[in-house]
Amino acid sequence: MYVKKFIIDIFSYLPSKLIPLLISFLWSYIFTRIFTPEQYGIYGLVMAITGPIVTVITEWAAQPIGRFYSEYKESDFQLVYYFILKRFTKIVVLSSIIVVLSSIIWGCFFYQNYLLLIIPAGLSIIFNALSSLYMPILPASFDSNSFRKQQIFRNVFRLVIAAFLVFEINSNIAFLIWADALSSIIFFFPLINTIKKKINLKEKNIVKDDIIQEHIRRFYSYGFSMMFWFFSSQLLYVGDRFVIQYFLGEKEVGIYTANYMLISGVSGLISAPITLAAFPLIMKLWINRDEKKMVKAIKDMTFIFSFISIGVIGGTYLIAKPLAIISLGKEFNTGYTVMFPIVLGLVVWQASMLGHKGMELKECTWIMTRLIALAACVNLILNFLFVPIYGYEAAAWVTFASYFLYTILIWYKSKNYIKWEIDIFKMIPFIGISIIGVFISNSIEIENVYIELISKASLFSFFYLFLSILYLFILKKYRIVNFNI
Repeated sequence: MYVKKFIIDIFSYLPSKLIPLLISFLWSYIFTRIFTPEQYGIYGLVMAITGPIVTVITEWAAQPIGRFYSEYKESDFQLVYYFILKRFTKIVVLSSIIVVLSSIIWGCFFYQNYLLLIIPAGLSIIFNALSSLYMPILPASFDSNSFRKQQIFRNVFRLVIAAFLVFEINSNIAFLIWADALSSIIFFFPLINTIKKKINLKEKNIVKDDIIQEHIRRFYSYGFSMMFWFFSSQLLYVGDRFVIQYFLGEKEVGIYTANYMLISGVSGLISAPITLAAFPLIMKLWINRDEKKMVKAIKDMTFIFSFISIGVIGGTYLIAKPLAIISLGKEFNTGYTVMFPIVLGLVVWQASMLGHKGMELKECTWIMTRLIALAACVNLILNFLFVPIYGYEAAAWVTFASYFLYTILIWYKSKNYIKWEIDIFKMIPFIGISIIGVFISNSIEIENVYIELISKASLFSFFYLFLSILYLFILKKYRIVNFNI
């Protein structure tokens, strides 16, 4: 039943990704017509700084909180889990406040002109850190409804607040950061109420401290190695912004960031099947420690993911240029060339999330950390070599190469844990269908860019979905694949 549940969960979580995709489009459409690439570059750099900070503060705690939820919820140690969550909350709050106060003091002495950016960025760090700590509980508990509401309404309010501040008060780039801070504050409180209903944070039962310490060591052991993993992943995600700024300046960062953010909404469609649908199911399966079933489950999920992601890759290649022309200001839309390699990278990256799950489940996250650190180092070296010569487009291809390197290493190492089996040959027809669909759809040439985009996207979607689903039925009919539905 796991494949059927996986597919149902994908559709359950899809609205939480489709609406942010629309919001991402509107955000780019509005603000790249108000701010210059230089101003937008400053915004991109601030967001590139706050992301890794939130990761360092939170992920060491958030990862075991999500990872062990199902296991502890169905065991005799539920109270231990709750007490550990309380303790982690205190540590995250204290760490966030220390970082923010230090940043403000540093800004008062050395960067007075940037205080309007530092203060909202600090508030954003505090509440994003707390939200990041609790959010993994929602997919872990199969609460797709609450997760959807958080993802959708927070993005909507962020856009509304930003538009109000920019249009009604002043077109200052700091207001985009204030919008992120205020939306994170507003939606933290509904989130904490939802979590309280799931786990009684006010539980008065007494748990011996030595029992808590015994379990908390397990959480720390898992979490701290994952913290370094997430920090390295953040460097892979945003490190190129700093290299571009160093060699090319803030204008190029702004162009790159605008196109990256525009296509990042598409990445949500890719990540939803993995982080939201697959992971909770895998955690449930792991409770029984049936490795053969785990190998089969991950193999089937990878195959389904390939069907989705290959279509997204083809669609991105097809509509990148008209999408950028429609969505971005004239100074920004020349950066559409980065969209295709970015999506390629995001696809192999999300696939690796399935591949390294065996290492997570066996709590051997140190090997993942080593591999991603290697990929991050390669990313940095290649960026320094190629960005000065080929510009920001090189950064996008380097990001893809780094993600691909990590994925290959994970695939190779997985045989020592829970083997990641990939049906490459069964995926080739998807690639062929996508290429033919792009070739046919690309023959459409219409002067009106809006009609051109809709026509190309519609034709490609129909062609790809129809033939791919037909291919899946053939595989099922002749028992070439044997999904456990």
